[in-house]
Amino acid sequence: MPATAPEILWIAPEILLTVFAAGLLLWEAFSKPCPRLVGFITLGGLILTALITLWIPVTRAEGSNVYFAYYWSNLYAWDYAAKFFKVFFIATAAIVTWMSIAADEESLPARGEFFIFPLLTTAGLCLLASVTDFMVLFVALELVTISFYILVAYQRSNSFALEAGVKYLILGALSSAFLVMGIAYVFGITGSTHFREINTAIAHGGVSTGLKFGLLLVIVGLGFKVAAVPFHFWAPDVYQGAPTPITAFLAVGSKAAGFVLLMRVLYIAFAVGGLSSTWELVLGVLAGLSMILGNLAAIPQRDIKRMLAYSSIGHSGFMLIGVIAQANIAVVLIYLVSYLLANLVAFLVITVVSRTVKGEQIHQYAGLWQRSPVLAGTLAVALVSLGGIPPTVGFIAKLSIFAAAWSRGYYCLFAIGVITAVAGLYYYLGVVKAMFWSEPLDNTPVPAAFCTKALLLVLTAVTILFGFWPQGLELLVQFVQK
Repeated sequence: MPATAPEILWIAPEILLTVFAAGLLLWEAFSKPCPRLVGFITLGGLILTALITLWIPVTRAEGSNVYFAYYWSNLYAWDYAAKFFKVFFIATAAIVTWMSIAADEESLPARGEFFIFPLLTTAGLCLLASVTDFMVLFVALELVTISFYILVAYQRSNSFALEAGVKYLILGALSSAFLVMGIAYVFGITGSTHFREINTAIAHGGVSTGLKFGLLLVIVGLGFKVAAVPFHFWAPDVYQGAPTPITAFLAVGSKAAGFVLLMRVLYIAFAVGGLSSTWELVLGVLAGLSMILGNLAAIPQRDIKRMLAYSSIGHSGFMLIGVIAQANIAVVLIYLVSYLLANLVAFLVITVVSRTVKGEQIHQYAGLWQRSPVLAGTLAVALVSLGGIPPTVGFIAKLSIFAAAWSRGYYCLFAIGVITAVAGLYYYLGVVKAMFWSEPLDNTPVPAAFCTKALLLVLTAVTILFGFWPQGLELLVQFVQK
């Protein structure tokens, strides 16, 4: 049955992004426009899509006080959580597009499609925010993953980029195979791929060994997306080898999508029949391993992108605590907001500095305070926030995670989290020490466009604002949980 006009409205973000991407690809193929002009048009399309997404209303479910609706045979959900995460992904893509525009022309291919493919990636991410069925989940996830295969290896003349692309392709395909096999097991036992129908089938039919095995395979497939140990092997090489804007997109957009899927799948489909204890145990082990390996392996790193890759693995562990310690999205949402702000600032600074420094080694950031106070100051605040030091939003995020773990009785994970968070301060503050208390290798100023500086200052201001005003995060959580 064809969708009616109002139903088409709910999927407008995905449609707009796809239409923008198709139109720009055709224009780029036949007219060969200036790549940066394509970038600015892409940025405009993302801003327009974000505004339309904010404008689309969320309807109240019939006979209920809950704002929630299903469309297209219950394949697609439109609620405040979906609306928030769509805007989250679009905002991430917009900042990543600005990074690409601000990047060194010599380090990125002079081709317009480098700015266009993230539109398709974002369309897939937006669809993932609303999935309520495994079939739609897999299609949207593959749209995101295939786009990233292309973007990671886009610098074909760079051997590191090619190596990163091959590793991401092989391990990505392997994770998709695990996910499909898990979906097949779940469908074979429950007779459905829809999350709520799976929940109902489990409630009536009980839990079998095959169902637990299928759930385990699904967690393995999604564990790759969030770079949780032991499914993290791709992250360091891909973060280091990919263009910096794409690394930022992977670090924030792809990881956030993985956690959105984990929460939708686990909280809706498998929160019944004793399965909760099964996936809580599995995710607890992954969380502990991720925090330990991620934070300890980051300490000896001397490449700042590789350091942030291992840091990202550690943050996956903290967010997994949020997933298992609280049966709603509040704690994870707060952590994702803090993670977005800090990482996008960090990678934007790396992008700008790389234009002058021509490298990404930590020692090359020595004396950055003397060469560009704005870049050094904003990067320092971002790293302090990632380390969970007050008065930043990162402190509020980590405090929320630890409080949730303690209240649910996960004392072992609480202890591991506190110890590894302290260990993480070593490598974060090591970069800060190099920027402020080391002599510069070169006294040449590091230039940055006015708009780039303004964006960095705004993101940094929000990072500090939420540190002083956590009630703002509470209002955001209340909005999403309507």
